[in-house]
Formats: sequence, C-alpha cells, structure tokens
Amino acid sequence: MKLSAKLFIEEGGNYVLGPGRVALLRATAELGSLHQAAKRMGMSYRWAWGRLRDAEKALGIRLLTQDGPFRRGAPKILTPEAHALLDWYGRLEGRIAEALTRGAAERPEFLDLEAGPPDAAPDGRTALD
Repeated sequence: MKLSAKLFIEEGGNYVLGPGRVALLRATAELGSLHQAAKRMGMSYRWAWGRLRDAEKALGIRLLTQDGPFRRGAPKILTPEAHALLDWYGRLEGRIAEALTRGAAERPEFLDLEAGPPDAAPDGRTALD
C-alpha cells in the first residue's frame, strides 16, 4: 500500500488548479507550446486550453501568453504569475511529500505502507483535474 495525497485549489466545488493542470503548465514551459504539451499528455489542444482558460478565470490572472505579437500557432510562454504559482505549488508538494514520508514511518507496525506521489493513470497519462 501507498500513502499519497493530491493538492488542489478549489472554488465552489470545482477544481481550479491541481496535479493535471500543473503538469500541463510545466510541459508547456518545457516545450514552449500548449499544443505539444497537450499532445504529450494525450489530450486535445482544445480541451487543455479550456481547462487553463477556466483556471485563469477563477484565479483572476493570465497563465499563458505568446512570445511576440499575436499570430496563430505562436509559441506559448508562461506569464510571471504562472511561474510564481508553479514555484509555490512545487514548494507545497515538497512539504506534503515530507509529511507523507514521516506519516508512513510512524505507521502502526501491522500496516505495510510506503509514501509516494499518486501514480499516473494505467495508460501512463496524467489526469487533468
């Protein structure tokens, strides 16, 4: 068995930001393309863009912008606010991982348990919260 936790920001019972959207933003930063990030994660561009647009609306900030003047297919880059959000989220993930490790070490002896992050879906894709 594994002890795990997932970190979400919620508003009104709806997910605003969580592991899937964070993975999408990180992949977009790495690849410079939301389209390529969505493709890597096994989802359509339209669906991925819709999730990020919903997050932007709920958070009240822009997460993505284009590198240079507007044109279709221009590379997407993360805004400074998106970078700050990912940095903060990453620090929280680290603190949660430390707490899970301590919790697993302090388990009752009859419980065979290890700590770790949640696994990806069986097909290897990350669910987009």
